[in-house]
Order: sequence, then structure tokens, then C-alpha cells
Amino acid sequence: MGVEAAAIGGGFGDEHIPNVTITVEGRPPVPSGERHEEITDDVISDGYFRVMGVPLLSGRFFSDQDGPHTAPVAIISQKMARQFWPGENPIGRRFHYGVPGENSDWHTVVGVVGDMLRNGLDRRGLSQFYLSHRQKTWALSFYFAVRTASDPLQLAAAVRSEIQSLDKTVWLDHVTTVELWLRELGSQRRFQTSLLSLFAVVALLLAAIGIYGLMHHSVTQRTHEIGIRVALGAQPRDVLGLIVGRGMVLAVIGLGIGLAGALALTRLLSSLLFGVSATDPITFLSVSLLLAAVALLACYLPAWRATKVDPIAALRHE
Repeated sequence: MGVEAAAIGGGFGDEHIPNVTITVEGRPPVPSGERHEEITDDVISDGYFRVMGVPLLSGRFFSDQDGPHTAPVAIISQKMARQFWPGENPIGRRFHYGVPGENSDWHTVVGVVGDMLRNGLDRRGLSQFYLSHRQKTWALSFYFAVRTASDPLQLAAAVRSEIQSLDKTVWLDHVTTVELWLRELGSQRRFQTSLLSLFAVVALLLAAIGIYGLMHHSVTQRTHEIGIRVALGAQPRDVLGLIVGRGMVLAVIGLGIGLAGALALTRLLSSLLFGVSATDPITFLSVSLLLAAVALLACYLPAWRATKVDPIAALRHE
């Protein structure tokens, strides 16, 4: 069939565990009414992390020894390890999850894996823990994860048929690929980003037109002055430097105000970004250089026109 590996995953749905807190052994319980940041869970089968391409950072994966009659174990994400055991080795430590006051089992951490995108680009970096399907046999929903050596959609019918042959009560209601899933998750963000990019391009064009119009008007108003300078021996490069220099001073002032405003709005923009900081220095530098280049071009054209001024005609200009 071209299937390299397959596994099962399941959990409490697309949202984080409701009204649930994590209690770490040896530490005081979370006060009533206080909750940790969002935490997600998955009930998984053997080979799940291989299928999903998630690396094991320390400890071990689940094994046949982790059964219904052995002590409950869990594998946690790197984010959860840093959140609950900062600067410590979480392997062998225990925690339990549940509604405060509920008598739930303690789970021993046996492995730490890399963080994984689970419920959307705007819910990245959540703490996650994983339970073995041998020890927790139910979940609100299950999904099959399959890694293939060829186009996965071409194998969808064969995979569905194979699952039906194993258990006719199981029905796959939706088949997709990771690429399509990520594209669907990011569709709204891409639309918002495209809209903001369009506004940014329009604003850039308006700014360029505004600078050009201002410098053109300035050159027109100073035609007589420019003629005098040329008559007194000013070279074209001197006139060019004069006009461009004054225009760029205004551009730099505007750029500084714009950067300050952008830094003030970074918290609003952070929810639209993935994989890059809202204060990424490379982005700020690139945009600043682009704006400076556009401003330079807008200043250069009127300045170049000023170098062509006939001093005799300019001296007659009022």
C-alpha cells in the first residue's frame, strides 16, 4: 500500500482540557479558582511520534510493559517540562490532572518529546502530555495518523477499506493530509495578513506620492534660489545633495515615528504571526531599508529635475 507507519491518537477534542489543573507531586496544589495556562492531551498508540515526526528528547517512548495493570505513565512535551519542572529533569517525576479535589491517578513521566502544533497556529506552544492507549482506552474522539511513501490521498480509499475490514463499526468521516490541514488552519491568518499587506502597499505608495509631491512643490518654490546657487558656481551634485538631504531628513523623522508606533502595536500583531517574533529585528531592519529606499527615490526625482534648472530662466522666475 505504500504505508510506512500508522498510529492512533485521540483526546478531549480540539479545545484544551476544561476546568482541569495539573498537580505536581511534592508541590502544593493549585489554589481554588486558579488555573494553569491551557494544556492539551492525547491518548496515543505505539509509533505515534514516529508517524508525526516528533523527536524524543529524553527518556523513552511507551512500551508493551505499560499496560492497564501497571502504574500510569505519561510522555510530556518540552514546553510542559519547562513549565512545571524548570531547570529540572522531569523523568521519573509524577503529576496528576483533573478537577481540583478529584481523586485521580498519579502519572509518572517516562519521556519528553518535542513540541507539536496541535489545534491551530494561534494555539501554538501549548503544554501537552500523552497517555498510552493501553492504560487509557477512551477519548471523545480518535484519529488515525498514517505516514506514506507516496501521495497519501491516493491511498485514502485503501486505508479506509483496511480499517473497515478490521472493525466494521469504525468509520472515517474525514481524510486529509498534514499539508492541507495546515493550509486550512492558516487560511484565516493568510487572509488577514494579505489584507494588512495590501493596506501596507497602499500606504507605502501614498507615502511615496506624498514625499514626491512635497519635494516637487519645494523645488518649484525654490527655483529662484536654485538658479542663484547655480549662477554662483554650485554643481549639479550640490543641488542634488541639498534637495535629497532635506527630503531624507523628513523621511527619517517619519520613519522614526513609524517604528515607535509599530513597536507599540506589536502585541496586537503577535497573534497573526507564526514562527517569527513580533519584534523580529531582521523584519524591522528590512522594512526600514525598504521605506528609506522608496523615500530616496521619491526625493531623487524632483532633485534631479532641479539640477536641470537653467540659471538664467530661474533668475527671472518669481
